[in-house]
Amino acid sequence: MIRTNKVLANGVELLYCSERQTSIGCTAKGHRDDNGVITLLKPHTGHVENDGLVEAKQARLELKELASSTKLPPRDVLHETRMKYGAAALVMAGSSSSLERYIGRARQGDRCLDTEAVDAAKPIFQGKMCLDNDQEPFLLFDDTLTQTGGRHAAFGNKLSLEVLESSEIFLTDGTFSVAQAPFVQLWVLHAKFDDATIPVVNVLMSSRSNADYSFVLEKLKAMMPNWNPSDFFGDLELGQSKAVSDAFPGIRTNYCYFHLLQAWYRRMKKHNLGTLTTHGNQLYQFWSLLRCLPYADPAKVEQDFDLLVGRMPTPLTPDMTNFVNYLRRYYVGPRPSLMFPPSSWNVSDRTIRNLPRTTNSVEAHHRNLERCVRDTNGRTTPLLSELLKCLRQEASKLKFDKEALDVDPTYKISSRRKLKDISKDKRILAVVQNTSATGAPLTGLAYLKAIRAAKKYI
Repeated sequence: MIRTNKVLANGVELLYCSERQTSIGCTAKGHRDDNGVITLLKPHTGHVENDGLVEAKQARLELKELASSTKLPPRDVLHETRMKYGAAALVMAGSSSSLERYIGRARQGDRCLDTEAVDAAKPIFQGKMCLDNDQEPFLLFDDTLTQTGGRHAAFGNKLSLEVLESSEIFLTDGTFSVAQAPFVQLWVLHAKFDDATIPVVNVLMSSRSNADYSFVLEKLKAMMPNWNPSDFFGDLELGQSKAVSDAFPGIRTNYCYFHLLQAWYRRMKKHNLGTLTTHGNQLYQFWSLLRCLPYADPAKVEQDFDLLVGRMPTPLTPDMTNFVNYLRRYYVGPRPSLMFPPSSWNVSDRTIRNLPRTTNSVEAHHRNLERCVRDTNGRTTPLLSELLKCLRQEASKLKFDKEALDVDPTYKISSRRKLKDISKDKRILAVVQNTSATGAPLTGLAYLKAIRAAKKYI
């Protein structure tokens, strides 16, 4: 590839190789006359003439044209260009991630000032970025906590606050993959709405201390004077749960069953015990019944746990002993105060009260959100403007569900559950209510085995 260096007095263009100023230092040069005819005066050195550079440049131009003129996904744009210019041209044009970013930039030609402001290094939420799809206020607050320097911007509409204020329960969880600097996480609050738990308030947070969570909750409480939930559901993040208990004295803290088992299994793997929990191995009986311990009587957790330890091979290996001590120290006891007392992770009462045992609905929302952002312009790290577009769509869905319920009270917000899941919950409930064929209450290992059977563990 040769490029124009300057135009001589006689109107002829002086051309130099594009590699002249690189480490290759090619000295090739030529002339282009008024008729467009190029004459090479000095040959290329240090590289092969036309070493794929022209095709790579043309491929990038093709990418830009397809990106700006079509709505094809980035993957399809790359495929069409690859079919036209070949794989070598695309490889020279850039890596897959850089080309996807290039496609994204080509599709930002119609970005307005409000979009540019929110995607700046120091985001400013203004204009349409503060409104939902119905042009109603969507930005609840954008404030900084002086104590930590954390900036927090919350989003939700009037209906979102009404649903959250009237809900007796609320669930929370944070996701990091969709947050763009200076924010480090998107904290999502879910509330009960008819037959489902739905996202209602989204908070972009640049800091995640207990003080930051308390600050956000107090700001929300000021907007909802009657917000006084009875139950909170979250993962095992202590700063978050302490802030909730401080904001709502007397609220019942319920840790997610899925996150609990996840934490236990990760600890087992840390002690090199993970491979021993599969069916037929040394710790299968112990692990399969330990997973059922959250369904047992929280007042008898210590006794039941002692029975489970008795199912472990003897003598215990040092790794097994460390894992048992870990559970006793943080979850089971005996200790005067536990970081995670049994009442906080027990799910038997939730089963009877028909309350969520997990925060899987929150996790599902995060996966949908990540997919929505990822499909926007093909970037793995989204722009804040793209994230807000997804949040506005969620707010619009809430309005649609509310209108649908007003028209048809039998309308179902949540998707229909599988019959096998419904049957499993009925079996678990029957065991938790402790109804057996003989009428004698089940206790200890017999009860845990009944839960395991109800959950269809072998």
